[in-house]
Amino acid sequence: MLFSFLLAEAEAQTNTPAGNNKTQWIMIGIVGALFVAMIVYTIFSSRKRKKQQDTMMSSLVVGTKIMTIGRMVGKITQVNNDNTLIVNVGTESSPTLIVIDRQAVGLVLENAAAPAPAAEPAPAEEAPAAELPQDEPVVSEESSEEAKEEKSDLVDDPFKK
Repeated sequence: MLFSFLLAEAEAQTNTPAGNNKTQWIMIGIVGALFVAMIVYTIFSSRKRKKQQDTMMSSLVVGTKIMTIGRMVGKITQVNNDNTLIVNVGTESSPTLIVIDRQAVGLVLENAAAPAPAAEPAPAEEAPAAELPQDEPVVSEESSEEAKEEKSDLVDDPFKK
């Protein structure tokens, strides 16, 4: 539509001085450059998306928590050679196993192959409680672990029953 408008303008101005013709070509060049830029952006973004998809597909191993494209959440129990996965969408005590294609995986929620976070080294000598500032609350590792457990209890997880 825009191109036809520009052509109509070009035909209407055939009897005008050469200065307007130069302006038309500049306008057509700008529109063409924007068109090429949109195509290039589409190609690069699709390559990036495909690379992320390939990385996700290669990380699928037994124990990985996934969400399918149908929004079913489960853990992979078996990876077959024919590009299918057996996924437990039930609980650990009463499993419900389904067979899905690898391409049906929409999102990896929890990767089983991810390494555990490295433990921080313990300080050589802890400061006495009297030296701690009164404004800051004292948080031990045990209380932070309890807070994490309480937070995880708030999220409905079918595998923690």
